[in-house]
Amino acid sequence: MNRKLRNTVILSVAAALGILLGVGGGTLALWSDTAHGNGEISSGYEYFAAGRVDDTQAAKDGSVKVGIGPAEAEVLLKNGEVAVPLQTDSLSQGNKGLRYEVTPPTWSDGIFGASDVSIFRVSAPSECTVPNTPSTPQELRSTPVSADYSDTTDPTTEYWCVTAKLKNDGVVGEYENTATVTAKDPAGTEVEAKDSWNAKVRLGLDPKKEPTREIAFDYETFRPGGATP
Repeated sequence: MNRKLRNTVILSVAAALGILLGVGGGTLALWSDTAHGNGEISSGYEYFAAGRVDDTQAAKDGSVKVGIGPAEAEVLLKNGEVAVPLQTDSLSQGNKGLRYEVTPPTWSDGIFGASDVSIFRVSAPSECTVPNTPSTPQELRSTPVSADYSDTTDPTTEYWCVTAKLKNDGVVGEYENTATVTAKDPAGTEVEAKDSWNAKVRLGLDPKKEPTREIAFDYETFRPGGATP
């Protein structure tokens, strides 16, 4: 195959992959090698995206950040809990595998700071519920594509779940008070009356002021044996 024809084929493949993924050829990374080995191709494509279900964004410089903010905080404060399903799409051709790591933000303040927050893998978006939250922290890594040879154009899709539940149902304290009144009855005898009441002090934060926190999805490709390119 001459150089002009080979370049035309590569560009055609890139365009076809972009149409298939609905992202355009610019979101696919083309790689090529000068070394050749048994069963190994010298060029291929890699693609990684993350985001809300059916609304993923392609990675830039090996990373995608997904925001959790005021909208989720409003549901959390109103219902006492919230569950947000997320999606990743991974593709790597040739003899390069693909792996990624999920890095949660700091949840220390605001409505999420007053909650128990977890991130874990699920098999489908419908499995992303607060009752399905694991009792122990889960590993936040995945290897969706092995380094075995592949020329597929179909990305591997995985799902993650972010759950949050207000601690103590949003109660941050209790208030109690007792009032005592003394008086004399018509006979001149002193009498006393007491009345007590109490109330629970609930979280009083404004969801609209909740910061948008970013969950990072960082990926890399690797060769057979686990070494990075």
